[in-house]
Amino acid sequence: MRIVICCSQGMSSSIFVRALRKEIKEENLKYTVASIGIFELSKYIDKVDVVLLAPQVKYAFKDISQISKTYSVPTILINEGDYGIMNVKKVLKYIKNEHNLK
Repeated sequence: MRIVICCSQGMSSSIFVRALRKEIKEENLKYTVASIGIFELSKYIDKVDVVLLAPQVKYAFKDISQISKTYSVPTILINEGDYGIMNVKKVLKYIKNEHNLK
């Protein structure tokens, strides 16, 4: 599965991406994850399976969701608390359980 995390410029989420990659490796999942700015999504949307939206750009959730829906890609807004404490286990569990993405 290919995951992309969208934030303002694709840089502020780099720490979250590193933590997420570590957890993916520990869980032995076949996921890839990258970070991009929200304005770059149109370049990558046809190459991903799920879009995670960082809380600092939640204002763009509706627009991002509409773009993603066109490609049948779920958009998940990361909870501010989970993002702040890097609760990547909870985010991965949500992806796997709620969106049935294995």
